Amino acid sequence: MNKQPCISIIIPAYNAGKYIEKCIQSIINQDFRDFEIIIVNDGSTDDTKAICEKYVKLDDRIKLISTENRGAGSARNTGISEAKGKYISFIDADDFIAKWYYSRMCTMLEEENADIVECHYRRTSKYDESIFTNTGTQKEYTNMEKLLVLYGEDEGEYINSVLVTNKLYRKELFKEVRFPVNRIIDDEFIMYKLTYNSKKIISTPDIMYGYFQSEESIMRATYKEKRVHDTLDVYDEVYEFFKDKGNDELIEKILIRYLGYGIELTQKTSKSRDIADKNRVYEYIKNKFEEKAEMAEEKVDKEKYNKIKKEFYEALDVAALEE
Repeated sequence: MNKQPCISIIIPAYNAGKYIEKCIQSIINQDFRDFEIIIVNDGSTDDTKAICEKYVKLDDRIKLISTENRGAGSARNTGISEAKGKYISFIDADDFIAKWYYSRMCTMLEEENADIVECHYRRTSKYDESIFTNTGTQKEYTNMEKLLVLYGEDEGEYINSVLVTNKLYRKELFKEVRFPVNRIIDDEFIMYKLTYNSKKIISTPDIMYGYFQSEESIMRATYKEKRVHDTLDVYDEVYEFFKDKGNDELIEKILIRYLGYGIELTQKTSKSRDIADKNRVYEYIKNKFEEKAEMAEEKVDKEKYNKIKKEFYEALDVAALEE
């Protein structure tokens, strides 16, 4: 491929042999053709590399990079460094997209002169294109308007806004921004920066991204102590980033979500079979909660503040009794 592609599509792949062909096929079957696909084989030990090599021979738009296993964040960073396109897209190796995904996303971005465009996604346990919609509906946000959605109380909109994979980005947004490495979660560590650095975000409620979740992957899912630390670390980082930006409503939402995670993390820790010393984790969550609760006392609506504190200590008491 000699000319600059419009879109660089980055796929981090680790032991994705069962799924990656369907992912690649959903991309090369697009009604939009002006893209490159950068697959970063993240130290796979199955047949992922062999499958990808087959597609490299079939389509000169596909490039394969193999690295040691360093995690999805590092793999995406490798892809960003290699990207030649004007725009960047991330697709997970077991997911799939609507046939019109890139034609629609690119049109929205260029016609609206946006920095980020996003669609909605649907979790699915099979590759079913009937989940997709294409009504043409869309909504415009400034960066602060979208941040208020990102940290708002609507959990569905939060997840849709924080995902990195259901979006198309101007490459310039990544000039000084990269994914964290060695984190269980990485979307949350980067989306607030990309959103803040954008002037305009366009969102459509149309479902154009299939988030594949097999019964096997659900059964394998574990809740570990590192996830507790990563979740609270990212909200420490988000709070520090926005505390001096002058938006009191946003700070209130961030603090409410942080304190709410104190309840959720306590409950998930109590149910986890993968956390050996739960009392140590409870103590860590309690210390972090009380640290932010002190900051929140003058910044959060009193009724909400008192309700969250009451629910947190009730959750902590229940968790301790279950030990």
